[in-house]
Amino acid sequence: MRHVVKATSLMLAACSGGGSGNNQSDEVAVAQVQEPTPENLLDDPQNSAVPLGSRGNAIPGPAPLATIPARFQGRWGMTAADCDPSTGADKGKLTIAGNRLAFFESRGDATRIVQTQPTQIAFDLPMSGEGAKWSERTTLTLLEDVKMLVRQKTVPGAKPETIRYVRCPA
Repeated sequence: MRHVVKATSLMLAACSGGGSGNNQSDEVAVAQVQEPTPENLLDDPQNSAVPLGSRGNAIPGPAPLATIPARFQGRWGMTAADCDPSTGADKGKLTIAGNRLAFFESRGDATRIVQTQPTQIAFDLPMSGEGAKWSERTTLTLLEDVKMLVRQKTVPGAKPETIRYVRCPA
């Protein structure tokens, strides 16, 4: 890589040295070319070789949201029986209303909600149920034309868990 920079510097010097009389600008042009791009971009943590967002195009981050979007709202079940509360077998149900997630014996209100993809949101979820309190980081992803919901939860000190739900009929 350094050989290319030196060759480019020599070509610039040769092209501009034909009597322009402006040696100062020639030196500036050569100095700008001589900053080599690192072969391993991890060696450039300040992104000086390829500055991110340098032209007013900042790379967008997750978009903060005030509430959980409507397409995530509703009743969801891990099985068809979870969608029928009259059976008493609805232990795998999940109801999302506003920022509240209610499960069979626990509930929590989502905070710091961000949209990470068009069909995905992530948030902190302080939970309570059966006399206990805990917090989990939750990601909800909609699949199959909003008919399936995938919930990924991470509780500090525990293994991450992924649970799939189907939308219950209205």
